[in-house]
Amino acid sequence: MLTIHRDAIIYVLCPPRIVTGGIEAIHQLVHKLRRFGHDARIVPTPPVDNPVLLQYRNYDVAFASEVVDSERNVLITSEVNPRGLNAYRFIQKALWWLSVDNHEALEDRLQFQFGHPETANVVHFVQSAYAAAFLEGKGQAEFAFLTDYLHPVYFSPVDDRQKNNVVLYTPVKGAQHFIDRLMQADPSIQWLPLTGMIRKLHAQTMRQGKVYVDFGRHPGKDRQPREAVINGCCVLVGRAGAARFQADLPIPEAYKFDLDRLENDVILETIRDCLRAYDKRRCDFAEYAEFVRQDELRFQEEVKAIFGDNHQKVRPLYTVKLANVLAFSRQNDWFTTSRGLINELLPLSVSRWSKRLYRSTRA
Repeated sequence: MLTIHRDAIIYVLCPPRIVTGGIEAIHQLVHKLRRFGHDARIVPTPPVDNPVLLQYRNYDVAFASEVVDSERNVLITSEVNPRGLNAYRFIQKALWWLSVDNHEALEDRLQFQFGHPETANVVHFVQSAYAAAFLEGKGQAEFAFLTDYLHPVYFSPVDDRQKNNVVLYTPVKGAQHFIDRLMQADPSIQWLPLTGMIRKLHAQTMRQGKVYVDFGRHPGKDRQPREAVINGCCVLVGRAGAARFQADLPIPEAYKFDLDRLENDVILETIRDCLRAYDKRRCDFAEYAEFVRQDELRFQEEVKAIFGDNHQKVRPLYTVKLANVLAFSRQNDWFTTSRGLINELLPLSVSRWSKRLYRSTRA
């Protein structure tokens, strides 16, 4: 594994100015490393002048424009950019498998070359049991688990009186045709797509639904099923990717469906029963919800096991948030800054007003 020196710089390559689960995981890793006293920095790849995103203001991150290629330092990249390791000779290297499917979608020449002498010293981290099984299938027996956790906005109290007979789903994950078939088979069910929402509205919508359906690919241990269950939703998924593994998605098998022979009647009856007998059905997901509540503590222990604790004094988080907001303000025009601050820092009613104003000025 890695040798972590007290004066080491830990670099993590990251696509800039993108909001995804994998990008947030990278910010979380750097945040926890800095909380443990390590000099950890995100390296925007390709480089940009304005890498700070307000969506991640609660994470303690620093940025670097270049990597010092020293054997005392560490360079981490994700599975979608394994070639990012090739430009360096001496630095310790690690590949973080946040997704399996996204790596497999790369051209052959861009994929990680297992078994080659030049990649023999690369250390592997896996975000999911799915990724662990993938590495084992490639003959890579040594790896360490390095998962992730949910943003704190998803842990607001759930009021059951606000729950509606609504089925939530994500239409952008390549499974809309499955949802369309279910909609056509039973038009009486109310479906609500989780799309085009700022994070606060997304979390609020989760708290108001009773069922969440995800027939996507599950290229890693996805966030949305976890966001749904922690907000009191019954979760139905297809047996694809990480959803096939109980270690990644620990729900009863009765809520996992084979998409090769999609059983509309069984799925619809399960949905209808979750809506009718919600108080009873939601108990089936108590274990999964508790699993999600432990994500951050588990992630901290994984980070500590891999990198250790430098026991250095760190900045209070309120100063980190303020510094990140100021950095966001400096790198954007006043209109973008104002809209971002309204979306992130003010109530949803004001955020909706801001979005309508933004659209009217751009029309």
